[in-house]
Amino acid sequence: MMLDVSTELQVDDETRAALLLFNERVEQNAAAERGKKKIAKAERIKDDAAKEVRRVNNNPDATAEEKAEAEAKYKEASDAFQVVQANPLADEQKKPKPETEAEAEDAAPAEDAAPAEAEDAAPAEVSADEEAPAVPEAEAESE
Repeated sequence: MMLDVSTELQVDDETRAALLLFNERVEQNAAAERGKKKIAKAERIKDDAAKEVRRVNNNPDATAEEKAEAEAKYKEASDAFQVVQANPLADEQKKPKPETEAEAEDAAPAEDAAPAEAEDAAPAEVSADEEAPAVPEAEAESE
């Protein structure tokens, strides 16, 4: 005997409301966990940058440029940590949630196309003065 799983299960209004509430709470718990992980990651990056500042400052052979670069990375990591700590799910709130699976599938290719467009807009040449700072390993893993 084979069950037809393509038909929708019939439930009364009370059960439907309870299931919706349960699903909402599951999503809230998952979002809270994602937020905690983002905060911990940002804090780890900030702590690594602070260690680098201490290492460079304790090195008598370190140049002023190396010290300034370490300080700048720490400031950037500290600022990013404060932003994430204030609202860990800010990046998720910017994306509209699709209502159905079909909308989710339609939205997926559009998100993939956005980085390609951003790459096309990048300048062709970068002079030595305009060179972007190196991305710490911890940040590179997240991207």
